[in-house]
Amino acid sequence: MAGSTGERPLADIVTDTLFWRLHIVNFPAVFLSGWLFVSTGLAYDTFGTPRPDQYYAPDQEGAPIVTERFQVKQQLDRYFQQQSAPSIK
Repeated sequence: MAGSTGERPLADIVTDTLFWRLHIVNFPAVFLSGWLFVSTGLAYDTFGTPRPDQYYAPDQEGAPIVTERFQVKQQLDRYFQQQSAPSIK
């Protein structure tokens, strides 16, 4: 090694008891707060994404299947006209 950056080695940090006293609470708290954020549905409300059961309308069979590679826009336009939704521009 050519020189030292003056930083503490990672092994010293991880084996330090002060590190573990601080993080013994932080690691589970971050995990728990993330789990609660998603499981309560607050993440869906915050970011405006649909919940897993709201991606498709109940009467909708599923996503359109594109069969022709170079005719994608026409196929999707036909699909959306059948669904009475605005076309893709």
